[in-house]
Amino acid sequence: MLVEYDAGSVNDSHALASMAVAVKELLGNGSMDVLADKGYHTGQELGKLEMETITSYVSPKEPSNPPNDLFPVSRFEYDGEKDEYTCPAGESLSSNNVWHSHSGKGRKPAFRFKRYTTPARKNCCLRERCTAGKRNGRAIDRSEYADAIEANGRRVKKRPEYYRLRQQITEYQFGTLKRQRGFTYTLLKGKEKVLGEVGIMMMAYDLARCAAILKTAGLLRALGKTRSCPKKPCFRADNGSLWTLFYNEKIVTKKYLPEKCARKTEKFNHKKLFLSLEAA
Repeated sequence: MLVEYDAGSVNDSHALASMAVAVKELLGNGSMDVLADKGYHTGQELGKLEMETITSYVSPKEPSNPPNDLFPVSRFEYDGEKDEYTCPAGESLSSNNVWHSHSGKGRKPAFRFKRYTTPARKNCCLRERCTAGKRNGRAIDRSEYADAIEANGRRVKKRPEYYRLRQQITEYQFGTLKRQRGFTYTLLKGKEKVLGEVGIMMMAYDLARCAAILKTAGLLRALGKTRSCPKKPCFRADNGSLWTLFYNEKIVTKKYLPEKCARKTEKFNHKKLFLSLEAA
């Protein structure tokens, strides 16, 4: 089922937490899981999900490897209890517990980090494989969101079959809308109008999906739970020309209605409908 939607100027990497929190509040869940591809993998977003008791399963991004075949960061093991790293040579890297600020560039938000170094860097036997610097040794910067990133990575690695459900859960709906119903672009402009057009398409998909699962009689009973009065039209979906009215367990779709009749209808609540269908 398509539950929540939005359009904006942000890209995928900054949209996960806000959408997940909106869905959680809509469904009234105390906690829930979120599955997403690596385009949504951002430390700040994963940190927000943890604070909202939302468990993330986001495909991890591959860490960038240093040039000249130097040891990657993944070769340095972090000990959370001691708050220190152990390098491939067995030496410990610690921080002075000072948080540094990393200034944001472009659309990337600023974040804080700790820097870990070791006094053994001068006489280390693996120095040439660890750093190309002549004066300073290797330093590891640990982001304030590193714990959330590592926990997410462990979950995905531990349950790969669960993460693969993402393709079955999310790709099918958009494939149906694009290929079967030809919804590859919007006809309107402006965020409010675009959201209205997208909302109608998603509402139509949800209704068709529910009709296939609940059958016609079950769907009509579920729709009846959204009514506030038995004989008057109780909701409408309007994209400027198409109106859908609900009269006493009958769905009637008409073209534009006069203003006098329109004032008697109540605004359609897509989210309320979904909750009613879910309860059925």
